Amino acid sequence: MKAKVTNKKSLFYGQEFVIDIMNYQFLGSKKDKIIVGFGDVEFSDLNQSERRIILHREILKISVPKALNGLFYYTLLIDTICRHIGEDFNSVELIKDEYKELKRVWEKNILILVDSMPIRINIIGQYYSKNNIDINITTVPKEEFIRECLIEEEKLEKEIRERSKRIEGIKRAVSKAV
Repeated sequence: MKAKVTNKKSLFYGQEFVIDIMNYQFLGSKKDKIIVGFGDVEFSDLNQSERRIILHREILKISVPKALNGLFYYTLLIDTICRHIGEDFNSVELIKDEYKELKRVWEKNILILVDSMPIRINIIGQYYSKNNIDINITTVPKEEFIRECLIEEEKLEKEIRERSKRIEGIKRAVSKAV
């Protein structure tokens, strides 16, 4: 997959590069040391799977298990979601993304809101195998979804409070050292 920087205000304007770094906001090239936003580029040499990932780039908020290729994994997620809801989708909000490693298998538990439909996806796979992957996708009742959202929100707020305390401690240490 290639991209050309088309934003005239970008430091990398006019450069063409092979994409090897991508998340839902940015893409780039490690080799060429380029990082730009999605809106700053024009894509070329895209196959069907890559086009679908670009179209549904919010799916990139979900982390890739260590054992899988990102292109394969995201295409699998997009196809599974489209089959479950019966149509294409416009937006994805990630609520929970848990990853567990077991002896020879890995497991992902994902809770997302696709358009306005709460969905839980459980994926279990063997390491470095595309053939031994089990995907279970279910629509979550709204009450259960709201309850899980509130639990996740509280976890994140607790983490923010703890990190804020740590930041304050670091600031105190710096001011004392100066």
